Amino acid sequence: MRKSEPALQQTDPGLLRVTMIVAGLFILIALTNISQTSMTQWQPRPNISCDNGEPVYRFAFVNANRVNVRDLPTVFSNVLNQKNKNDPITVICEFGVWSRISAEAIGPETWISSGLITLDQNQPVSVRLKATLLILLSFGLTGLAICHWCPKAMERFVNLLLQTQELPPHARPLIAVKPQYHPARDQK
Repeated sequence: MRKSEPALQQTDPGLLRVTMIVAGLFILIALTNISQTSMTQWQPRPNISCDNGEPVYRFAFVNANRVNVRDLPTVFSNVLNQKNKNDPITVICEFGVWSRISAEAIGPETWISSGLITLDQNQPVSVRLKATLLILLSFGLTGLAICHWCPKAMERFVNLLLQTQELPPHARPLIAVKPQYHPARDQK
């Protein structure tokens, strides 16, 4: 008498462990990188256009006292205000040796000499890095959710990747992650 396949097969525990480990690594990498940044680094770039120069988004601080904030990127333009040493600023545009800063309270266009500022150690997180970290976090959480609520989906996904669904039944045990019943091999 031939053994028949069990009606309810258990999901391969090795496949579940590997999936949970990979998902956990994704979550660990994302959370480690997110925890090493401050909330100010996640703020979006100020919605100020950059008509002159190259648009950037950088945090800096003034490295001298009584630094003039001007309305145009020239030494002949009007002085709107002054900044002192260690005052934080946000650079949104660079034009030669001039940096446009975000200071709407002072004026619509505010420029400062780039030689009088020093970049901060903690720079804003780029859009690409934000997307990468959020994708890693979502992949990790999705992997853990699938392992917990729908473990058979992992096995179906691996079978789809290995293309075992189109093989004849006698060849599937040779390739599949979980060995299936084979009449010649499993006869006793």
